[in-house]
Parts: sequence; C-alpha cells; structure tokens
Amino acid sequence: MIKYLNDKEKEKTRKIWENIFKEDTEKFLDYYYLYKNKDNKILCKFVDDNIASMLHLNPYKMFINGNVYNSYYIVAVATLNEHRKKGYMAELLNKSLKDMYKEKIPFTFLRPAKEEIYLPFDFNYIYNHNFLNINDSFKEIDVKEEDYEKIANFTNKFLKEKYNVFCIRDLDYIKTLHQEVKSENGNITMLFDDNNFVGYYVYWGVDKKTVRGVFLDDKYTSIKETKPLVMARIVNLYEFFKNFSSKEDVSICLNIKDDIIKENNGLFKINISQNSSYIEALNTPLNKVLNININDLTSILFGYKNINLFTKDDYILNAFSKINLLNKVFIDEEV
Repeated sequence: MIKYLNDKEKEKTRKIWENIFKEDTEKFLDYYYLYKNKDNKILCKFVDDNIASMLHLNPYKMFINGNVYNSYYIVAVATLNEHRKKGYMAELLNKSLKDMYKEKIPFTFLRPAKEEIYLPFDFNYIYNHNFLNINDSFKEIDVKEEDYEKIANFTNKFLKEKYNVFCIRDLDYIKTLHQEVKSENGNITMLFDDNNFVGYYVYWGVDKKTVRGVFLDDKYTSIKETKPLVMARIVNLYEFFKNFSSKEDVSICLNIKDDIIKENNGLFKINISQNSSYIEALNTPLNKVLNININDLTSILFGYKNINLFTKDDYILNAFSKINLLNKVFIDEEV
C-alpha cells in the first residue's frame, strides 16, 4: 500500500529518518518534525502495515521569470535496509511525480546524495552553487524575530536583481530558516557598514562552522568553490512553458520522451514571443522536429546544457538561440 500520511501519522517516519540519516542530530529532527511537517507531504510505502519506504515533499513558493508557482523540494527519500532493491523508491517517486502533474507543478527539485539514483527518473542538474568568501569587515549582529520581514524583503530584492528562478522569501520562510540553522548551532548574521544594513550570511555546524549562504553585493565577496548542487525535473509541461520569452517569435516542434508522466510524452509545438509562451500537443509535425528526453530538455531550458549537444540542425539551433532561458537559477534550500 502507498499513501500520503495525515498529520498525526507523520511522526512515525522519524524512526526511519534516524535509522537512515544518522548524521542528523536530535535537535535538527526536533526542528524538522515541528516546523517542516506543518505543511509538507510524506508519501510512504507500507509492508505489513509498517512503513518500509518514505519520501517527503516540502513546499516552496517559486519565482519563475516573474511568475509565482508552488513547487516541491523532494527530501528524505529513504528505504529501510530489509526492504531495499524491491522497487519501493521507484513507486514513490513515480506516484509523487504524477500527483504533482495534477497539481500543475512546473518543476520539482532535489539535492542528490548520489545523482545516479535520480537519473532514471529524469532528473538532471540545473544549478551549480557558488560558495563565497566575504572579503570586507562589517559590524555583525545576529538576527532577531523583529528582523525577519526586513531580511525577507531584502533577499527577494537581491535575488530578483540577479536571478530568474528562486524560492521566494517571506516572514515564515526566514523564521523557519532561523530555527533550522539554530538546531545545528548556527544563526543568521546581519552585516552593517557604517550602521547601514548591507546584507547577511547564514551559517550552521555542530562541530565546525559552515557558511551556508551569503547575501551581499558581489564587490564584497569572492568565489571560494563552485559545485553542482540541485537537480530538477519538468513536471507539468504546460505550466512550465508559460514562463519564457524570446527576442523574436519562435515556433519549434518537440518530440518529447517521458516514460513516467504520459501527458508530457509525445509531439508538441512550443510558441514563444516577447510577451508570452505556451506549448500545445500535435498529431503531426509542422516543421523540423527535435527529438529529446524530458531530462535533457530540463537541463537545456535551465541553461545548464547547450542545445548544441543534442542537435546540429540549423533551424532548431537558431530558434533556441532566440529564447530567453531560465538560466539564472538560485536554489540553496537544505530541506
């Protein structure tokens, strides 16, 4: 049996979490089961009335090129040792993706422990994270509850100036983030230059202080390390393709292969102009066709991989060159 747990049942998954993710502390799990379980979904596979496998869907408001959508961050995908290699994780992922399609979720995302686990489900990397050094000295003050809205407004403005895909901040987001990092001896630290608020950084770490994020003008920072961080998957093609624009009108036929979400599988035409975009299903092609898997399409449209890797056709290459891609991504959420 597979089902979504009700609020009273969610606590039952804590033992599985403790069994599988031994690196997480008791304080962190106290935080997670108090704050994240308020509005998330937990999908479980039951064997003999006991939970054998679980998958958590944590909701986020996603800014996508000026539009706001619901999205889900997939976390805590885990199966007890005695139930592994029976296809339970695949059952959970497949059902969750099909359910998200019905919810009109444009795309879902995760941070993989091992990328090869999620490749068969058509996830692909879309985002490399820059870990930053702060190069100047500032007055530092740890955030207080009355600062949450200020931090949220600052962050949304900061991100909108640089990115076209990110998770929207609000007071509850910052409150939850604050509790999250405090559960691992961390904090949110505001930075001031001559008493002017200029940014902040987020850190945590039980044994060693680790800076999770820096929100500060580029002139004050330098890149310490860059590494692939987030994989994503297009879920609902029709919603996803409402978020593009182009320098000139573009029309391209795509023959998309999606073995999990049947509504995404088949022949489509994308229509993109300066102010609007949409996709429509076709019975027969109208011009040259790009044959593409849904995972490769995801990486192309987020600007992570170049269309040249998948076709040499001049018509298609020229059409894609006119599309304003979702290639300015910032997703640094942990859970």
